[in-house]
Amino acid sequence: MWNRQQVKEQAKQIMKRNYWKMFVVTLIAGILSTDYVTVIQEVQDFVPDDVLPSMFSSILSFLSMGSIVGLLFSIFIGNVIVVGKSRYFIKNHDVNPELGEIFSGFKGNYLNVVKIMFLMNLKILLWLFLFIVPGFIKAYEYSMIPYLLAENPNITTDEAFSLSKQMTTGQKMDLFVLDLSFLGWIILGLICCGIGILFVLPYPEATNAEVYLNLKESVKI
Repeated sequence: MWNRQQVKEQAKQIMKRNYWKMFVVTLIAGILSTDYVTVIQEVQDFVPDDVLPSMFSSILSFLSMGSIVGLLFSIFIGNVIVVGKSRYFIKNHDVNPELGEIFSGFKGNYLNVVKIMFLMNLKILLWLFLFIVPGFIKAYEYSMIPYLLAENPNITTDEAFSLSKQMTTGQKMDLFVLDLSFLGWIILGLICCGIGILFVLPYPEATNAEVYLNLKESVKI
C-alpha cells in the first residue's frame, strides 16, 4: 500500500530529474482543459438581463452559444487532455516521456475515452447537486478513472468505474488528506500574483500518479 510521505517523496525525486517538462505538461493541460462553461456562465450571471439595453441581446446570444461550444470543448477535448496528462505522469515514473503523451487520449479508442470521462463528470455533478459531501466522496471514488483510461483506452465503462471503486475503497480519507497537504503550496503559489501556482502543480500531479501506481497493485487490471 502507500502512505502520504512515501508518494510525495517519490514525486520529489521525479521532479528533480524532469521538472521543467512536467511544468510544460501541466501548463498545456491547464489551458486546454479549462472549464470554459463556468467562465462564460459567470459572465452571464454578473450582467443581469434587465440591466443591459436591447443592443446587447446579440452579445448574450453569443455567450449562450459560447456555453454550448465550451461544453462540447470540455467533453471532446478537455477531458481527453486530462487522460493524456495522466498517461504522461504514469510514464514519467520510470522514463522521460515525450510531451506528445498529453495528446495520447486522441489515439486509440478516442470515443470510449470521451464517453467514460463524460459519464464520470456527469455522475459527480449529479451527486454534487443532490448532496455536497457525497459528491466529493464520489469524486474520490472515480478519481482513478483517467489513469485507468490512460493505460487502457479500451476499458469498458463498467470496468473503469468498478476498478476505480475497488482501488479507492478505504482510501478516500487518505486521498483527501493528501490533497489537503498541498494546500500550503497552493496558497504560496496564489500569493505570488497567482502565477506561482503554475510552478506548484507538477508536484501534486506527480504525487497523484504515484498513488495510482501503488493502488493498482491491489486490484487485478
